[in-house]
Amino acid sequence: MNPKKEDESNTNKKNDKIEPSTNNDNTEKKNNDKENIKKDEKEKSNSPKIMNSDTLNQKEEKMKEEIKIEEKKEEQKNNLRNEVSIKDWSCRTIKEYKIINDPIGSGSYGTVFKAYNIGSQAYAKEHEIPDIVALKLINTEKETQGFPITALREILVMKTFHHKNILQLLEVVYDKKNENNKIKWDIYLVFEYMEHDLCTIISNRIKYELSHIKLIFNELVLGLEYLHKSGVLHRDLKPSNILLNNKGGVKIGDFGLSRFFTNNQIKRYTNKVATVCYRAPELLLGEVNYSTEIDIWSLGCILLELLTGNIFFRANKEKEVFLLICQKCGTPDELNWPNVSSLPNYSELIPKSKYENKLQKKYYPNIDEVTLDLIKKMLTLNPKERITIEEIKKHPYLTTHEPKMCNAEDMPKIEEEMHYLQYKNKMEKKNQEQEIGIGEYKKSERSFIGKKRKK
Repeated sequence: MNPKKEDESNTNKKNDKIEPSTNNDNTEKKNNDKENIKKDEKEKSNSPKIMNSDTLNQKEEKMKEEIKIEEKKEEQKNNLRNEVSIKDWSCRTIKEYKIINDPIGSGSYGTVFKAYNIGSQAYAKEHEIPDIVALKLINTEKETQGFPITALREILVMKTFHHKNILQLLEVVYDKKNENNKIKWDIYLVFEYMEHDLCTIISNRIKYELSHIKLIFNELVLGLEYLHKSGVLHRDLKPSNILLNNKGGVKIGDFGLSRFFTNNQIKRYTNKVATVCYRAPELLLGEVNYSTEIDIWSLGCILLELLTGNIFFRANKEKEVFLLICQKCGTPDELNWPNVSSLPNYSELIPKSKYENKLQKKYYPNIDEVTLDLIKKMLTLNPKERITIEEIKKHPYLTTHEPKMCNAEDMPKIEEEMHYLQYKNKMEKKNQEQEIGIGEYKKSERSFIGKKRKK
C-alpha cells in the first residue's frame, strides 16, 4: 500500500472527525446570536420606560413653568391695578388747602399738618373730602434714589381701601417751588382728620372704662380683618398708628411698612418690621416667611397696654425685648414651638434660664380670666398655634363677656387734641435740650420748630 494514500485517508478521517465540532460551534454561534437579539429586544422594550420617566420630569417642569407664569400674571394684574388707580387720581396742588399753624406731628417719614379744605366744593363733594383734613408732607431730603419707598407703598396700598376702621387716603397733592434756581417738589398725602392717637391718650393717663376698651379693641379687630381679607399685612400695629376722633371713631393708619401677601405663595419678607416693643417673637428670631400672625401679636400687646396703661415688652433692643417675652410668655423650645431652634437668631437670643408662662390671674389680678385667656392666645409663642382674627371675633370676650362694649356715641370726648399736645410737649423738650446743649440737638444751631406758619 502506498504510504501517501494512507496519509491522505488518515487526514480525511481526521477532517471528518473535526467537522462535527465546527457544526457545533456554528449552532452555538446561532444560539448566541438569538440570545443577543432577544437581549436587544428586551433592552428596546425597557427603553420606553426610561423615556416615560423623562417625560414625567418634563411634565413636572412644564407645570412649574406654568405656575410661575400664572404667578407673574397675577403680579402684573396687581401692579396694573395700582398703576391705573394712581393714573386716575387728579393730582391737584397744595393751594386747595390752607395749613393751620404748627405741625401736629413729625417723624422720619415727614411732617403732619392740620388743614382746611378751601378748594372746589363740587370736587370735595364728589370725592367726599371733608372741611378739615390732615396733610402728610413726605420727607424726601434724605432720599438719594427718588421718591421714598415707604410713602409709595402707603399710597399703593391705601388707595385700594374703603372701610370705616381704616384711615382714608383722600388724594395726593403737590407744591412746586423754586429754591436757589432749582425746582423742588413737595408731595402731600391728604387724609381724613382724626383728633387723637391711642399712644398719646395712654401716655397722658386718660382712663378708659372696660366698655370703652372693648369698643376700641372690637373696631381694631374689624379693621384688621378687612386688611387680611384684602391680602395686606400691616406690619406696624402700635398705639401711635391707631387714630380716634370725638365721635367714637377708631381707625388704623400709617401703612408705610405694609405689604400685599398671598397664602399660596412662599415669600421672603424682611423681619425688621414693627416697632420692637410690638414685634412678634418669630420676627425677632429671624423668620422671613411669616403671615398675618405677626399683626395678631401686635394687637395682643395693644390690648394689654390699654388695660394696664404700660407697654408690656418695653425695651429698646431686640435681645432685651425677646428676654421680656420669655419671662412673661415662657421660653420657646421644640415642645411648644417645633423647629424653633432652626430659626437664624435662636442661638443668639435664647436665654440660658428656662421661664414659664406668667399670663395668669395671680400675676395680673386686675385682669379677669376671660380677658387673660384671649391675651394668652394672641401672645402664643408658636405663630401656627396663635389665635386667628376669625377666632377672636367668636371669643367670649367679644360675645358674652361683661361689661358689653359701649356705643360709639358713649365714648369719652377729649377736649384738647392729643396730636397737637404730644407734638407741643415734644418740641418744648427738644428746645430745652438745644438751649442747654444736651440730647440730639447738642450740635444744632437752629430751632427745631422753625418759623410758625401764618393763619
